Amino acid sequence: MRGRNLTRMALGMLLLACCVRLAAGADATVTRTPAGNGNGAAARLPPPPPGMFVPPGRAITHVKGDVYRANNGGWYVGILDTPEGLLLVDTLSVPFATWLKDELAKKFPGKPVKYVVLSHSHWDHTEGGKVFADTAKFIAQEGFLRNMDGRYPALPGDIVDRNSDGYLDVPEFEQPSQLRPWYCGAGGNTVSSKDRNGDGRASPEEFFADTPRPDIVYASRMTLRFGGKTIDLVFPGKNHANDGTAVLFRDERVLFTVDFPADALVQGSMRSLPSACGPFDGHSMDEWIKSYRTLESLDFDISVGGHGTAPFTKQDLAEGRLFMEYLKREVEGAMSRGMTLEQMKKTLMLEPYREWRHYEQLREWNIQAAYDNLKTYK
Repeated sequence: MRGRNLTRMALGMLLLACCVRLAAGADATVTRTPAGNGNGAAARLPPPPPGMFVPPGRAITHVKGDVYRANNGGWYVGILDTPEGLLLVDTLSVPFATWLKDELAKKFPGKPVKYVVLSHSHWDHTEGGKVFADTAKFIAQEGFLRNMDGRYPALPGDIVDRNSDGYLDVPEFEQPSQLRPWYCGAGGNTVSSKDRNGDGRASPEEFFADTPRPDIVYASRMTLRFGGKTIDLVFPGKNHANDGTAVLFRDERVLFTVDFPADALVQGSMRSLPSACGPFDGHSMDEWIKSYRTLESLDFDISVGGHGTAPFTKQDLAEGRLFMEYLKREVEGAMSRGMTLEQMKKTLMLEPYREWRHYEQLREWNIQAAYDNLKTYK
């Protein structure tokens, strides 16, 4: 069963990286429709980036103090144990949340889930909350509600409503993955699995059918005192998502983040080039840099989150910011010298980052994303 669950997860996942990179949880398949096809024909994918879907299976693991994580392959949720009950960060999917509820009852008997923090409105992390709706209140940044207001939701991975019809169509998810499989876009089953009325597309309402609406929202920061613990919820700014929440477990000095700064390409090291879809998921590089600085300003010892097999330090986060600042500076300089994008791709080698993961696959894409971003957000 463990191998089958992982295979199914890898399939329907968002191929993304900057975070979304896609994964629909444990409920997908390994083949996808060819991008832009949408006729159900199977397509062979190249091998995924090493480590994207590890560790296999599902388990609850200890982080520090009363903080734990539970994983569905390479996707994680946070767990805080208190005398008054449990707090979760995300729920991933209905099948995973159902499994998790049973496991929590065994590991923490008699302790219901009282709060679920929704890290951001991307489906691969926040579906499945209805499993805990009998006992839990849901908390999110206020942008989460705006993304559920009936319009096309904000999504990563260069997934946009390309025909402006207000629906999520299979080709709109698959086209980015045709160009960059496993880094951008998503499988067509992400749409078809949500198509409740069988019209071949998913409305925003269908898309969010398994995502709970927050009971409590906040703007920039919120402090929750629960079970003798203090939990800070922080909106770092617009980066991978426009409604993200970082969770600081103050007593344990553990920071829990999801998809930013560690996306699905990150495993044991933060030294991984961003997937740079969007470009940069439709948010300015200055906003990304501000988001890094916001997290760096928090008082924590280690950072874990929705991706990554190891705990990270504040210095690891700083390296991500330094990369973004370096990339912005290099591309801005080249633009000021009148270089074309193609000239930049040939000459800007991003030499200090040659040893980072995905350098060969993503160097040129990061240059193009920075170029497009700087032209758009002047």
